[in-house]
Amino acid sequence: MSSVSHTARRGWRCAPSALAAVANLKAALDQLATAGGQQAGLSSAAAPSPAEAPLNWVFLGPPGVGKGTYASRVAKAFGVPHIATGDLIRAEIKSGSDFGAKMKSIVNSGKLLPDEMVQQVLQQRLAAGRKEGEKGFILDGFPRTRAQAEELVRTTPVSLVLNMSLREEVLVEKCMGRRLCKHCGKNYNVADIYLPASPDGSRPEIVMPPLSPPPECAPHLETRADDREEVIRHRLEVYKQEAAPVEDFFRAKGLLVDFEITAGIPETLPRLMPLLQGYAAGRGAGAGAGKV
Repeated sequence: MSSVSHTARRGWRCAPSALAAVANLKAALDQLATAGGQQAGLSSAAAPSPAEAPLNWVFLGPPGVGKGTYASRVAKAFGVPHIATGDLIRAEIKSGSDFGAKMKSIVNSGKLLPDEMVQQVLQQRLAAGRKEGEKGFILDGFPRTRAQAEELVRTTPVSLVLNMSLREEVLVEKCMGRRLCKHCGKNYNVADIYLPASPDGSRPEIVMPPLSPPPECAPHLETRADDREEVIRHRLEVYKQEAAPVEDFFRAKGLLVDFEITAGIPETLPRLMPLLQGYAAGRGAGAGAGKV
């Protein structure tokens, strides 16, 4: 594969300075704080009525796009839980319940869990959240099939589906650049990505600096065994085949918003948050679909 992260290119492309990177990060954090404050400090005139639909959002995207990171940060800003079905399943198995034991048996046999079991553990979590007064959720990486999507919409009012995307060559490079410090357990990414904009302007420039480890972690970095190019490309191909019917379903419902990522988190959050604030202000099923 021809790498998209070329240090040599820095001779003709000036990388963002450290000060600029700090400024971008501060702006992103300020944006998050503002979003959280607006949600927590709404006046009684502007506050959602009891009958208003809750903030029930779904974040979709291929492996490596960062949907879990964005979902957790956005959820914190809007005061709703970030829910990942994988975490729910692992927690249920760890609990030692009869239901968890059935799940464990299926997983250990190498089979996929039936949709009914995944839906059951999810609906249990959503029901518990409603009982505790949660005002919505951000669902991370679920549904994965059209059948799951249909059942989710049938049982739960979904108000927005954010479909995050990133050019495939960048996804591959990002996944290949992932590193785990086996000493402290923190994750890093050594990929230094730059892709110029296409001549016709149809594809924007993509700049993603590395998330480099500190010197004390550098000797302890390890790569996941499955973060190899051929494995990553296979995962992406499987995802595309599975995701297309899900995206089509939500698009037909007027819920899907396509959002292309072209930079790191500090640069992307200031673009993403105003979009989501708009949907939060007018939330409700069918609030609109589009592409950003």
